[in-house]
Amino acid sequence: MDNYKLKVKGSRCIWTLLLALFAFLFLLPLLWMLSASVKQPLEVLSYPIKWIPETLRWENYRKVWTNAQMPFGRCYFNSTFIAVLTLVGQLIFSSLAAYAFAKMKFRGKQFTFLFFLMAMMIPGQVLQIPRFMMFHKIGLYDNLWAIILPGWFNASAIFMLRQFYTGLPQELSDAARIDGAGHLRIWGQILMPLTKSAMISLGILGFTTAWNEYLSPLIFLINKQNYTISQGIRFYLMDEAREYNLTMAASASSILPFLILFVFCQKYFIEGIATSGMKE
Repeated sequence: MDNYKLKVKGSRCIWTLLLALFAFLFLLPLLWMLSASVKQPLEVLSYPIKWIPETLRWENYRKVWTNAQMPFGRCYFNSTFIAVLTLVGQLIFSSLAAYAFAKMKFRGKQFTFLFFLMAMMIPGQVLQIPRFMMFHKIGLYDNLWAIILPGWFNASAIFMLRQFYTGLPQELSDAARIDGAGHLRIWGQILMPLTKSAMISLGILGFTTAWNEYLSPLIFLINKQNYTISQGIRFYLMDEAREYNLTMAASASSILPFLILFVFCQKYFIEGIATSGMKE
């Protein structure tokens, strides 16, 4: 029995070491980015890599945040504005649609849901030209709302929440309906609070996606006052001087918000992802 326990512990230690190695490999680019952000331009691409430079150039971050040609603080505000409003709208509309698909009975429900699943297969790039023509026509070109509004309607978010609503007991809805509650009240006061872990998981994914959005701002935003974080980083990458240390400093600054979000919400994130498809 003792030999069996030793074998189990030994195998667990080996697997733990292997997982730690893979985790380190995934973190290696992030560590290189942080190291490069406090180096001189010529030190960034030097080989062999010197992970800790002799002089830490923290002024790289100051240059990024105080650059008059690219107002990085404004980019940060724009990205935060876009991410927060996109997230709020996406959670509300996705939750309402998911409740309808999971708990309401109406003609054509299965066909409509199948249509939403088909929408998940359409690459987002295909929709950029129709969106450009539509937003230009209605006067939203070079406007932050051209980035926010499409994010409110997300087929993947609806599918994820629908799976979660399906797993909630039908008796809760039936009891509320007997007491005279309508669908809006059942959704808002009874069922939606029970999907907290799924909503937080979706919130983290939605915030990260909106924050990292690159193609849509590149197409729809031309005024530097409307630039987002991704465009701010691109500014340093496209600069003739090619100061990669400043590019890495801007990139390192951009990861802080959703890194904090994930650290504080990782428990609900893992729980929501693990349970969203358990029951159909």
